[in-house]
Amino acid sequence: MDCDQVFMVLTSGPFPTGDRSDVAVEEHLECCASCWRIAEALRPAHDLFEEAVPASESRDLPGYWGDAVPARLAMADVQQTALRTAALARRARPLAQPVPLAPLPSPTTNWSRIAAVAALVLSFSSLAAVLTWIFV
Repeated sequence: MDCDQVFMVLTSGPFPTGDRSDVAVEEHLECCASCWRIAEALRPAHDLFEEAVPASESRDLPGYWGDAVPARLAMADVQQTALRTAALARRARPLAQPVPLAPLPSPTTNWSRIAAVAALVLSFSSLAAVLTWIFV
């Protein structure tokens, strides 16, 4: 069984399904670290938090209730990935000096914009006055 088939089985509903292919999926999970990570991510965490979906409704949702334990090689792959991630996190350090922000433009009065807004307000009030005079 390949990774794509295992992914389809794990995400199509709860696992184990009771099918004959369950044994092949478990064997694949014991050899493949990436598929084992997916299965572990699908494992319900009932002891950590209260589910929003009742247990009776969650039986049809994807979930992994198997007992596959990754083989030594797969576990070594998981550990190497964790060590690489930790090493990258250690190398990432905060900036010694914060990056200066661009200075804000100085406030200046733009008289042409003020005049345009005043003309617009005057024209709308004149129009409202004329319409009120016509229809009243």
